[in-house]
Amino acid sequence: MKRPCIEAGCPVLTSKTRCAEHERAKDRARGSAAARGYGAQHQALRAAWKRRMEAGERVVCWRCRDEHGIEHDVDPESFDLGHDDSDRSLYRGPECVSGNRATAARHMR
Repeated sequence: MKRPCIEAGCPVLTSKTRCAEHERAKDRARGSAAARGYGAQHQALRAAWKRRMEAGERVVCWRCRDEHGIEHDVDPESFDLGHDDSDRSLYRGPECVSGNRATAARHMR
């Protein structure tokens, strides 16, 4: 079901939240991955974790295990490389997308 783009005054109907034009504008405004703190070090570390998972190593979401006591495997096709909440220069390891994004939203409030 298509709905109007959420940007004020945009009449374009879309199956997503924003129309293609406004989605591109939002991405440009966010800046590049490197500008947001996900540079070469981050990309290399994430790639290393992905290789380990694809080789069959069991990787558990550190955030869900630490915060909720829920232990579950991280999907090697879709995961975030989690930062320490107190020091973004430190990486804690792979985490599930939903756990990471929920934490990001809590910190923005």
